[in-house]
Order: sequence, then structure tokens, then C-alpha cells
Amino acid sequence: MGSAVAQCPHGITSHSTGNLGQKKLGYSSRCSKFPCQLDFARFGLLHQGSSAASSSDHSTEFGRRINAVPDMDDMFWDKVPTPLLDMVENPIHLKNLSVQELKELASEIRSELSCIMSEKPNSLKASLAVVELTIAIHHVFHAPVDKILWDVGEQTYAHKILTGRRALMRMMRQKNGLSSFTSRFESEYDSFGTGHGCNSVSAGLGMAIARDIKGKRDRVVTVISNATTLAGQVYEAMSNAGYLDSNMIVILNDSRRSLHPKIEQEPKTSITALSSTLIKIQSSKSFRKFREAAKGITKRIGRGMHELAAKFDEYARGMIGPQGSTLFEELGLYYIGPVDGHNLEDLICVLQQVSSLDSMGPVLIHVITEDNHQDAECNEKIEADNPQEGMITISYDDSVSSSVQTRTYSDCLVDSLLMEAEKHKDIVLVHAGMEMEPSFQVLQETFADRFFDVGMAEQHAVTFSAGLSRGGLRPFCIIPSTFLQRAYDQVVHDVDRQKIPVRFVITSAGLVGNSGPVYCGAFDVTFMSCLPNMIVMAPSDEDELVDMVATAAQIDDRPVCFRYPRGAIVRTDHFMHPGIPLEIGKGRVLVEGKEVALLGYGAMVQNCLKAQALLSRLGIEVTVADARFCKPLDTELLTLLCENRKIYSGGQLYYPTATSKTGCLRNN
Repeated sequence: MGSAVAQCPHGITSHSTGNLGQKKLGYSSRCSKFPCQLDFARFGLLHQGSSAASSSDHSTEFGRRINAVPDMDDMFWDKVPTPLLDMVENPIHLKNLSVQELKELASEIRSELSCIMSEKPNSLKASLAVVELTIAIHHVFHAPVDKILWDVGEQTYAHKILTGRRALMRMMRQKNGLSSFTSRFESEYDSFGTGHGCNSVSAGLGMAIARDIKGKRDRVVTVISNATTLAGQVYEAMSNAGYLDSNMIVILNDSRRSLHPKIEQEPKTSITALSSTLIKIQSSKSFRKFREAAKGITKRIGRGMHELAAKFDEYARGMIGPQGSTLFEELGLYYIGPVDGHNLEDLICVLQQVSSLDSMGPVLIHVITEDNHQDAECNEKIEADNPQEGMITISYDDSVSSSVQTRTYSDCLVDSLLMEAEKHKDIVLVHAGMEMEPSFQVLQETFADRFFDVGMAEQHAVTFSAGLSRGGLRPFCIIPSTFLQRAYDQVVHDVDRQKIPVRFVITSAGLVGNSGPVYCGAFDVTFMSCLPNMIVMAPSDEDELVDMVATAAQIDDRPVCFRYPRGAIVRTDHFMHPGIPLEIGKGRVLVEGKEVALLGYGAMVQNCLKAQALLSRLGIEVTVADARFCKPLDTELLTLLCENRKIYSGGQLYYPTATSKTGCLRNN
């Protein structure tokens, strides 16, 4: 037994005593200035004594700040040294680094991300793709004076590391930890909160106009991705930016991710030495001034000459640029690209030249990146740490973990839809949202000609479903609760007001754990129930979900929606019974009692059953009812529950009566 002091990454110092292996004793790392000492008593490595006592105060302070202690295996004993990254506490430290040092820094950030985010491989890929782009942006621009906005939270991890949040990256999506998105309440370097994507150009344009009105000279940079270009708000904002002609920079991070396999299979846009040279010419101040001067001259000569010159300019730029590049020119943005997103020299050169342009209007820089652009050691780390698909790891204590197969509500939904699709050949499925759950990929493969994934185009998904219904089909529109909010106008006017039978499947309803407030689906019950023609229901378990799918399939005279939470199902067996259509607006009584009545809706029914089990041990007889429908509400069931019930309220008994709205109180 001996005492050891281990210097962990980010300046966390741990004091421990015990038989530590030579490998762990030999670990050392340069640390940033993050003063705290971490108590390992919870791992059984500290004896009670002065050493433990001396570190307890510091560990308590650390626990108050981030409310968690990293697992023993997560302390990076084999972490690759990151000398340059250790010196970067904020973006100002990037200004004096050479290009070669910036390349080394990019490698270190990838190593860091692979260590701390390997349990989230999908999110990791998006962040690894923009490491060089993030470094180049912070090297050229002066945040937080210059405003940098991001559309997608998964691309901001390198940004968070470079803006002073490296020490808390392990606390992402945990209480009092970091958000997985940009947040104004988290850092001054986050100019605007990232939500569901497609908002950065609109917000950035607003900031640019405010800057112009106030006479300031700061820069506005927005970064968008392939996924967000599926949403119409991006093009609305670009069109308005072109019209207002305010100076701002839009960077399109093109990682070639698409909903269309044919596009992904096409050859990637090639970036050669010639194209790199042309890009630098495009972005240069002298070329832009020459172009503007030529436009002015042709206008003076005559309208015909100006239109001819404009067509020639568009044709020439279309020949140089990739397919679709002239779309941005038509919207009023000066297009530059494509730029190699992993070539720091080109990125820095283009950004420096664009940042020097004053009163030249909005610019779009097309950057080509690769999701899999990472070091070999990072790939090995991700593959080693990534659990098997379809498995979850449950930690029972600090030293034991096991993997068990889990079954979710989405799995049950897929099975029930498959059964209903066999009965009704006119069932079609429309999916919208940022990402598709693995369960729905089975539907996509089974019904390739009847499954439509529209990505982040939720508004289109709703109206598209209405059109499918008017065409004689039975559409099920699958949208997460939080994304349905963006399509509410279409739900009101294109579906409910016209009484078109669209069946809304609202997934991830309610609280969503560590996904945070951005994905919280707590509002759909309210905003769907206030619609005059909508049927609103929610299953209490997987059996009810199957029945509600069958119910929705039968309804053909008005819209209907049902919601279910994220997570595992109630039962552990995998038996699926055929769906039985429910009577509209009728609930059910699950447990009979005489004293207290609990009425649950959706997933809350399970909590009511748990409360009934606890109260029964105290001798209190409880009735538990499942409302099933929020609209129309089962008023007969409500009246039945209120008759002859004793409802405990403090130290008194509350007796509702059939003739009184207030009931009466009696001493207990």
C-alpha cells in the first residue's frame, strides 16, 4: 500500500492510496488551470485518514459545480499527450500559432474528442468533420466580439473545447453540466442558442442588420450543414439576406450526408490545385471589386449589355463551381467554393480574405468535409468503446456493468404498423426529424415504396401527409414531439381545419432525460388538444400502443394523434397481440378501490399503479383509471370516479358529491 498523486487531464488532481499498477503510477500530463482535487473515496481507493480529509473539501466544491465524479475507467490513464491543446484556454491563444502548429492542434483535438465522446459515435463523427474548420474560424475571427453561430449542436464540440469548456466536456448532457448545443447561458462565445437547426442564418442576419444600424464593424459568421439545408427557413433567410445585402458570412459544411442514396453514391466534388487557386481568386478583395466595377460599367452601357454580362458571369461561375452552386447566387449570396474543409491553409486564406471585405454583401463559403476524417487511433478507440448495436450498458455500481437487450416503444410501433400494413395495403409512412431511430429503418427497408423520410422538413411532412390522404391513402406521419412544434401551422390549417384523416405518431413525448430541453416533448398534449377536430390519445403500455395503431388505421373522417415516451416498454416479454380498435373517447378502470381515485393519461398510468401499490400497503384502497383519450374526454368515467370517493387532503377527508362542485370537508 502506498500513496499516489495522479495528475489527471484538465488540471484535476486526485489523491489516492492503494495498490495502483505501475502503468497508472507512471501517468503524467500537462494540466490547464482548473483548480480542484478529486476524492476517489467512492471507488474504494482512499483510506479514512488525513489524506482523505485533506481532499474532501476540494472534492465537495468540485461536486457542487458539476455534480458528478468521473468513473475510474474514464480518467484517461492512456490519454495521448496534448501539449498545444493544454495551452489553449480561449480562442485568443490561437492567433499566434503557425499553420503547422494549428495542424498539430487539430490532431490533438481529435484525440481529445475520441477519448471523451467515444460513447456517442454518431455525434462524434459530426464534430470530427469540422475540427479544422472550427480552428480556422477562431484563428481568423475575434469571438466573442465577432458573432459565430452554429446550426447543429453535434458540430460544436471542438468549439466548446477551444472556448474554455474542455474540463467539463465529460459533463455534457448531465445535471449542471454542459449542453450538447450552443447556449447563451453557458458561454459568451455562444452568440445564439442552437435548437433544431436551420435558425442560424436568420439569427445571424438579424445581428448583422442590428450591427449596421448601430454603426459597428463586427463580423457575423454562421455555419450550416447538409441536414439544415432541407428546412425551408434556411432559404427564406438567404433570400432575405440577399435582398438586404448586409455583410455576413454563411459557411456551408458539406459532409455529403443526404437522405437520397443516389446522391451519396455519386462521385464527390473534387478539389484540385487548380480549383484551390480559383477559390483564392474568387475570395480576393481585388476580384470582388473588379466584378462590382464591371457590373457598374455594363449598367451604364445599357440594360441588354448588363443582362448579357450577368448571364455570362453566371455561366462561367457555374462551370467552375459544383452542381447547384448558382442557386446561392440566385438567392443573392456571393458563392465561394468548394473549399477543402481539412486544408487549414486554404481555409485560413479564404476566411481572411472574406473577413477583409467591407460592404460587399452576404457571402456563402462551400466547405467540403468528411465525417470519417480522423486518425487511425481515433477509429480504434471508437470501435473499442462503442457497444454493440441494439444493446445498452447498465451500471449497477462503480465496478460492475452489464449489457442487456432492451425493447422500446418504437420497436412495438414498428411491429404493430407491420401488422396493420398487411391488413391495409394503402397505409403509407412519412417520417420527419433530425435523425431516424434504428427501429424505423426496418420499416424503411420493408416498405421502401411506402416509406418517405423527409428529414428536417416537418412542415412539408404534415402537408405532404395531407396530400397523401386526399389521394386515397392512409398516412401515418411520424414526428418527435419537439419537432412537431415547427409544423403546427400546417397541422391547424392543412389538416385539422379541413378534417383530413392524417394519423400523427408523436414520438419522444414528455421528458427525454439527458437530451435536455431542446428535445423535451412536454407541450404536444396541450397544443393538439385545443384543435376542434383532432382526436388525442396516449397508450399506458405497449399493448395499448398496438390497439391505438389499429384505432388510428380505422379512423377515416378526421385527424388523430397518439404519443408515446422515449425509452423501454413496461413488460419484459416480447409477445405482440393483434391490435383491437378502441371505442373513441372511452377510458377504463384498471384497479377498483373505495377511498382514493387516480386518473392517469399515457405513461403516467404506470406511476398511478405504483402509487396504488404503495398506498395499499398503508390500508388505503385506491382506484386507478386509464383515461386513454385526452380529447374527447370520457366524462362518464370522471363522474364515476368522483362518486363516493374519499380524497385525502392534509389532515382532512374530501368527499366529492354528485350535486356539488366543491364537495364537503370532514375532520379525519
